[in-house]
Amino acid sequence: MNYLSHFGTDSDVKKAISKSLLKIRKNNNLTQQKLAEILDVSIEHISRIENCKYTCSINLIFKICTIFKMNIDEFFEIEDSDENNLTKFFKSLSIEKRNAIVEFCKEIEKECDK
Repeated sequence: MNYLSHFGTDSDVKKAISKSLLKIRKNNNLTQQKLAEILDVSIEHISRIENCKYTCSINLIFKICTIFKMNIDEFFEIEDSDENNLTKFFKSLSIEKRNAIVEFCKEIEKECDK
């Protein structure tokens, strides 16, 4: 993926980071304060990123991706044209809901193996 061509300007990058961070926070029912604690940054930093005042380091993006179990393309909402609807739906869920679905599937698998 050519990320430079995907984002036209630095402003576009800021907007994409802001949008992604806000979506992750809302999808996981987190306050700015709780997200700041999880990421070990200040609440002001989260607020400034969400309001396109600041951007963040690539290290923070990697940390976000690791904690919320996503890759960089998912963080920036860069779609894979081969991705199916089920995968898109699953990725749109909060970590808590993803984990619940995985556990449910494991239980079904156990029942099927009997």
